[in-house]
Amino acid sequence: MTEYWMVIKPAPKTPRKIRERLKHISMSAVGSWRMKSKGLKYIPAIIDSAYAWGEKEVEEAKKDPVVSYLMGKVEVMIKKCRDNIRANPKTLGPDFKIFWPVEVLDLEEVRKELEILLTRELFSKDNPEDRRIAEEDIKRTGLSIGEEEMEPEQRIDSRIDFMNRDMREWGEFFKQVYDIYKQYNIKMWLHIEGV
Repeated sequence: MTEYWMVIKPAPKTPRKIRERLKHISMSAVGSWRMKSKGLKYIPAIIDSAYAWGEKEVEEAKKDPVVSYLMGKVEVMIKKCRDNIRANPKTLGPDFKIFWPVEVLDLEEVRKELEILLTRELFSKDNPEDRRIAEEDIKRTGLSIGEEEMEPEQRIDSRIDFMNRDMREWGEFFKQVYDIYKQYNIKMWLHIEGV
């Protein structure tokens, strides 16, 4: 099964030590819909649009009002890039992809959502809507190791714990990238790769 990861593309003249550090920072690019279900829109828009590959998908992503708004605030890089997983088997050549500059994390709207990811538990075991979201998540992603043996209610509780951890990990991912950017003042972009 193909997995997609949000990774960092540093500028060409980035010192090797920093490049090596950035190479080990990534986040499994799954679950932006969970963020949307809790009212977040800017960070999920960055993640979702970074999936776009090919001229048609990139143009579709740019039509999203939140993506369009963010693109009006920062200069995204749209360039041709290989994607061996989603490439058209007839051409197998590079095609357009969206790369978000790390400066997008400077925007107040994005910083507020980042703060939410870092400081709040978005899902509650006592909230019927959150339990429904956990059930939907299980349908979308399947059961994880250990969930097969659980009773349905335990499975939902376990999934809610997982979703809260995942949201915090997204927050920590973006914070770590932002801290490196601020510390070294280097140009870098967020994008998604398949492995």
